[in-house]
Amino acid sequence: MVESVGQFSVRGGIFDIFPPGAENPVRIELFGDEIDSMGTFDILTQRRIDAAERLFVTPAREVLPDGAARERIKKAVLAQKKKTKDEKALDILDAELEALDSGEELRFADKYLSLIYPDPSCLFDYFESRSLVICTELAGCLDRVKSYEWHTKETILSLAEEGLLTASDADLGRGRAFFTAFIAEHPGVVIDTFMSAIDDVRFSSVFGTATKQTVSYSDNFDLLCEDLISYRKGGFRTVILCENEIMAKNLSSLLRERGIPLPVVPSERAAANESCVTYGVNVVGFELTNARIAVLSTYPVGSTYGGVRQAAAKRKSKRSSREKILSYTDLQTGDYVVHVNHGIGQFLGIESVTVEGITRDYIKIKYAGTDVLYLPCEQLDSISKYIGARGEDGTLKLSRMGGGEWTKTKSQVKAAAKEMARELIRLYAERERLPGFAFPRDDEMQRDFEAAFPYDETDGQLTAIREVKEDMEKARPMDRLLCGDVGFGKTEVAIRAAFKAVEAGKQAAFLVPTTILALQHYQTLLSRLRGFPVRVDMLSRFRSQKQQQETLRRVRRGEVDILVGTHRLVSADVVFKDLGLVIVDEEQRFGVTAKEKLKRLSSGVDTLTLTATPIPRTLNMAMSGIRDMSLLEEAPNDRVPVQTYVLEYDDVIIAEAIKKELRRGGQVFYLHNRVESMAEILGKVSQMAPEARIASAHGKMDKEELSDIWRSMLAGEIDILVSTTIIESGVDVPNANTLIVENADRLGLSQLHQIRGRVGRSARRA
Repeated sequence: MVESVGQFSVRGGIFDIFPPGAENPVRIELFGDEIDSMGTFDILTQRRIDAAERLFVTPAREVLPDGAARERIKKAVLAQKKKTKDEKALDILDAELEALDSGEELRFADKYLSLIYPDPSCLFDYFESRSLVICTELAGCLDRVKSYEWHTKETILSLAEEGLLTASDADLGRGRAFFTAFIAEHPGVVIDTFMSAIDDVRFSSVFGTATKQTVSYSDNFDLLCEDLISYRKGGFRTVILCENEIMAKNLSSLLRERGIPLPVVPSERAAANESCVTYGVNVVGFELTNARIAVLSTYPVGSTYGGVRQAAAKRKSKRSSREKILSYTDLQTGDYVVHVNHGIGQFLGIESVTVEGITRDYIKIKYAGTDVLYLPCEQLDSISKYIGARGEDGTLKLSRMGGGEWTKTKSQVKAAAKEMARELIRLYAERERLPGFAFPRDDEMQRDFEAAFPYDETDGQLTAIREVKEDMEKARPMDRLLCGDVGFGKTEVAIRAAFKAVEAGKQAAFLVPTTILALQHYQTLLSRLRGFPVRVDMLSRFRSQKQQQETLRRVRRGEVDILVGTHRLVSADVVFKDLGLVIVDEEQRFGVTAKEKLKRLSSGVDTLTLTATPIPRTLNMAMSGIRDMSLLEEAPNDRVPVQTYVLEYDDVIIAEAIKKELRRGGQVFYLHNRVESMAEILGKVSQMAPEARIASAHGKMDKEELSDIWRSMLAGEIDILVSTTIIESGVDVPNANTLIVENADRLGLSQLHQIRGRVGRSARRA
């Protein structure tokens, strides 16, 4: 079937074609060699729309060489033949000459663009000098132009190296300098999210709008009431959007019952009114911070914006093989792929090619030089998307088709993988052979301890707890990975495992990456184990040398049941009397050295690893069955998803976000990851919220001072904590539900995910 521009199809006496520039494809019905009827048809239903009397078909190519252009190309090819000595290049040039002489279509014409069109023009040449330019997301446009420029340069270099083209004949397009000059020379407006991303364009004036999108309140009346109260305290005028008049009146009466009286006003009068409920206007909710206006939408998430509801969803069109392939492999033109036999190439799209009268879809892959592979779509399983390391500029060296280079690379990788696999198998086989301790089944005390948990467990938590206990009750060492998003309750699973170990007369070690997290887990354990005969202690730099020596002595004598600690826990002087369980929190934060020491510590001992963002090797070992894995896939019942904004730095928005959190009695994390300039940020934040109690925390602080600050934060005595990434892992302050991350682009993705998990740990919207 004809499904897109440039395609045609012949089925007996029916000829379908979709010429470039036409609105719809055309069906021509033949009687012998004569056209019997002709008409346009719908691409989705394939049914006829209107009759047509005339059809003008333009070629579906950008490059259309005429006779004079062919002569210029021929002259350039002959000149190139005299220069090159490479036999492969000579064969290609001879094939090009043959095509030029025979008059057939020139599939290679694109590279001779400057010879076909000696006076080149681009889209911008069609605009007059006073044309108005409106550009959205200029930074993205500049990146696209830069990428195009790089790819063009690489193509020309590759062709020149292969001896197939002289650089002087390769003027294929205009670059970034021309684009920025065009923007600068014309009157225009640039609309961009991030001003800082545009570094090489000068503006005559700059206007900023302190604004942000608000969430849909369609299914959360309590949240709407909470935010309305906060907006009223902040002096905002609020307009609530409803789908129709009945819904607006119902909402108004419900708000009145909550002590928030808002009149119902038709949309045409809403702009002139004070705070109100209106209907019939469907736009995304937004907040104009400077103007103190908030528009809150109660339309369902995903409904169409713009005031007009679209009709029922369009009929689903049959997906072409092209769409299936692209959705299956998630490939974009220009992505790098790996073919099992030919190595690393560049995906250039999917083309329909006719061979011996049969038309099929082929995946087009470019290799080094001018090598191109056309891979039938049925052989899709022989390629995969490249996900490995790249050069500093994000590029890769393409493989050559043929030769032994790729075979040699595969052999080296296989040998390295075999060696690693052999080492892992030896390690885990040794672990399987080691006699472990079979913990007894749960008793009344274990059940009493679990019943004291003040929250309802999720199904995922109950499953994970059951799996961990089953492993502990077997006579071989447990090695389980507990993987769950931040705030999904991994710590409670670990605490129950630790209690089970202590009940059996064993000790448990709780290894964490930071001193603050060690302190928090220590306090959590003391709180959870209150009323049970379990002794908990901590090893970290929060403790003095004398306290640490006393703790080590008690651990050796078995007087400590659960020991919480940082890297200090894997030091040579830490000796347990009878260690039964090692719990590693945030495993991805520990380096190779720490992990090697940990192996020594946990040899023959049950191990439980907790993480929200597992490193690839750990995840691979779990997925392939070398390690057991439990998953926590659901948040606790009362959790509301964290609302995340990515914005350019703006004092007004930051100040409003802080004030909004303080108005509802919450606390704020302000992450500034530079210790040297933290005093300056403290001063700036103090100006934004002069009435707030503000403190700072970073890794260079004295241990007593840091410990005091953290206790004050947990006790609610600090309103705003300005800190470095020391708060990244596991920190749990349920009352802190606004987090501001400065220079977020300098942090890693896993890091940002962990940091965002510091808020949203209660029933409040964070």
